[in-house]
Amino acid sequence: MNNPLKTNVLRGAAVIVASKPLEPKDSVSGLSGERKRVLPATIKAGQVTFLERVIIRLQTLGVAPIVVITGFENEPLERNLSKMGVVCLNIENWKDSSLFADAMEGILYVSRTCDACDKILLATPLIPAVSTETLTQLLSSKSPLSVPVFEGIEGLPIVFDKAIVSEFEKIKGDGTLSDFTRIAPEYVARIEVPDQGILSALSVTEDFDDDLGAQGKALHLPMRARIKLGLARETVFFGPGPATLLRLIDETGSVRTACVRMKLSYSKGWQILNLLEEQLGQQVIERRTGGQEGGSSRLTDAGRDLLYRYESLASEAQSSVNALFDRIFSDFLN
Repeated sequence: MNNPLKTNVLRGAAVIVASKPLEPKDSVSGLSGERKRVLPATIKAGQVTFLERVIIRLQTLGVAPIVVITGFENEPLERNLSKMGVVCLNIENWKDSSLFADAMEGILYVSRTCDACDKILLATPLIPAVSTETLTQLLSSKSPLSVPVFEGIEGLPIVFDKAIVSEFEKIKGDGTLSDFTRIAPEYVARIEVPDQGILSALSVTEDFDDDLGAQGKALHLPMRARIKLGLARETVFFGPGPATLLRLIDETGSVRTACVRMKLSYSKGWQILNLLEEQLGQQVIERRTGGQEGGSSRLTDAGRDLLYRYESLASEAQSSVNALFDRIFSDFLN
């Protein structure tokens, strides 16, 4: 199988850990004034949630795949994300697992399924105001592992080379995301950034209004050009949705399970796959029938190659569109 050709465009993937509710001491007040458990990913700022803001910022830079680790109240969260082109991995035993263990699920998935990825970003939904400049700086770091620092305080995302993932499997820590920075000191670069958005947004959650308020101005998403790339012959047959479906089939070994994860009907999933194979002229799914679950499925070499090439094309296309947008809109609304 031919992997996508390496280019000068650095390819990044992301893992966002959204599996745990806030601890009682950090919970937010409801209308009754009582403190309640809430999932950070579902906290709204303006028209979109914290998690959606982080995803949008990453997608604007062409980061793919974006893997969201779910657990607490996963069903509504996954339903809300089903059209955003992200991969959701559910941790069923989230009550007993650590943040570190949950993050490793996503990191190992990316390491296993994205040959073209150079860097992996690790974050939580609690950095909705992180700037694209900070994300770009971290992705461009030459260090094997980079941690952003604002006024002496470390924040997120942690960004590291995919090549050092095997080192993380050796860590015996207390189960927090900070464990990822406790590997050999020579790997870690702490990068000072003028961006308070790398720090937890919990301190301002109760100050938001419809306009986000003066304290939340950094949360405003910048105007951007966001492309939705499709491949077509007689009709469009491949895009972000089918790409996510292939990724999940590759991970789960099951078309049915992949459809459940995407909140697709089983019949709709097969309609997408059948159209893809018809238009592509090649088989992308190797089917093994049998059993109540409908047998097992895996990607063919052609299917996996298509997925890698499409994601590389989408990443580079977004990078080119960003450059065009900056040139054409640089003096607009300034």
